[in-house]
Amino acid sequence: MARGADEYKKWHWGIPHSMEVEWDDDDLPEYLVECGRFKEFHYVPVNNNPRRKDQVYSLTKAQSQNSHLCFDPNHQYQRLYILLNPSAQKKAKRRFWTNNEYKEVPLTELAKAAGGKHATSDYPDVMVRPIGVMTNVVYHTHKKGDDPASFYIHHMGEETGIQPYLGCDSKGRIWIAGGDYTSPTPGITN
Repeated sequence: MARGADEYKKWHWGIPHSMEVEWDDDDLPEYLVECGRFKEFHYVPVNNNPRRKDQVYSLTKAQSQNSHLCFDPNHQYQRLYILLNPSAQKKAKRRFWTNNEYKEVPLTELAKAAGGKHATSDYPDVMVRPIGVMTNVVYHTHKKGDDPASFYIHHMGEETGIQPYLGCDSKGRIWIAGGDYTSPTPGITN
């Protein structure tokens, strides 16, 4: 786990990690590095007029404390993952799986529809119902020189315009599919 600890410290501008969390999910990479506690994402729903305001999926403070925005340091482009605690996952399942009119598609197919560097076939074999285009992600964390609970808002596709799609599986897990971002040491890019 030393590499993960080093990656965390670099990503948080010198702040060392304070704990490790075991996350029991065989569809995730062997280990992930936390960007911060996941707070919300903004999205344009499937088949929605892109000129309309984004919709927001937000967690309560309690849900956010045990939910994470993470990246895979072993992936070429440091793929992002949203890990929701059981309460938030149940909420996501109800909103984005149970009450979603769209048919499920393979996660890889959703990634390829989004395009970008992450439009590859190296996703787990998971079926998802499309949510929409991810426009922003919000998380809070402590980085050296910032307040311990600083919020970071990242606009997806800010450089190339290629934004990832979001999908929800039957367990209520939210997947980020496709997109042109990377997650190098300074933070999420593009």
